[in-house]
Amino acid sequence: MERFFRVLLYILLCATLFPVAALAETCFVIDVDTLDMQSLSDSAYVQNHISGQTQGVRVRKYISDSNELAARVRLTIMQAETSSIVYDKNYGFVGGTFDSGDIYLPYVDNNTIPYLITLTIEDWTFSIPFMQLRPMLSQNTACTFGLRLRDANPMLTDGWVMGTMLDIEKLRQTGGTMLPVCASNQYIVGYATVWVGNEQLTVSLTFLPEANVTLDRCAVYLIDEVSALTTLDANGMTQRAYGLDQSIPITGIRSALLYVPMILSYDPSTLQEYTYNPNSSDVSAQWQLWQDNVDHASAVEETTPAETPWSDSEAPLVMPEADIVGEEALPQQEMPEVLLPEIGQAEEPDLPAEP
Repeated sequence: MERFFRVLLYILLCATLFPVAALAETCFVIDVDTLDMQSLSDSAYVQNHISGQTQGVRVRKYISDSNELAARVRLTIMQAETSSIVYDKNYGFVGGTFDSGDIYLPYVDNNTIPYLITLTIEDWTFSIPFMQLRPMLSQNTACTFGLRLRDANPMLTDGWVMGTMLDIEKLRQTGGTMLPVCASNQYIVGYATVWVGNEQLTVSLTFLPEANVTLDRCAVYLIDEVSALTTLDANGMTQRAYGLDQSIPITGIRSALLYVPMILSYDPSTLQEYTYNPNSSDVSAQWQLWQDNVDHASAVEETTPAETPWSDSEAPLVMPEADIVGEEALPQQEMPEVLLPEIGQAEEPDLPAEP
């Protein structure tokens, strides 16, 4: 019988399970008397009735109306993949309704973990499969896929967050693009749509239904001069923060960094994982846009004429005209030449070599 349930649990693990609603309790309650024991081999039944995104389980079973009719109870929980026993307890004689109390299961990883629960009451044995689904992830970081900003400037962050370099000139022709939204440095939870028209840019978000996303916070930054970015702290950023679907002017902008930091909660049970390959063609194209942006900003700075700041007390002197003495005028004095410092080329940030 146990071998049958082991095979069943392996099949359930390999099958694609749609997530069920997370319970408010930290432990999933299994009331043995309410289960259809003939349907325990049905994957759909297990999915809907004996699967949960919880940290543990709690098993209940009616035994008798009186403690005088108590029975010996033993409960064992085995992890099906490894056949390792994670819980084994002899409760002795129990009357009334057996309640195991909360049993917290050991953390394995973020995958769905199948268990086999065996409840023995005297000579009766109940073998019950339980699928521990991936837990809901709360208050996690998300952003659009692009460059890891710590690679561009380690002073910005020591985290994994990314920003996306946009070719604004190209977007003026195509009208927009779609970017994956990455969460927890592991999953794709949706897409950001960038719209461009009439010298305005807007960003909207669409999340995957199966991700069950709750968006807690989000801001949109469009940074047209990446070398001017010195921090990712919202309190210290000089760049303006926009909201979703809010128009952002792009007149005169050739390329820009789109930075969309998000805090969200979501269900990773059936989501696709992504990998960040710094040597991929997409990331290489992002690096090229970043460098082009830096070079363009430096060229503009070189060609911008310098302005001489005059204060009220430092107004330029106007030499008076020479007085006429007799029939000859004294020669006018010439103003000394003012030498302004030349504007040097701004240093480009040292970008790390691509691994």
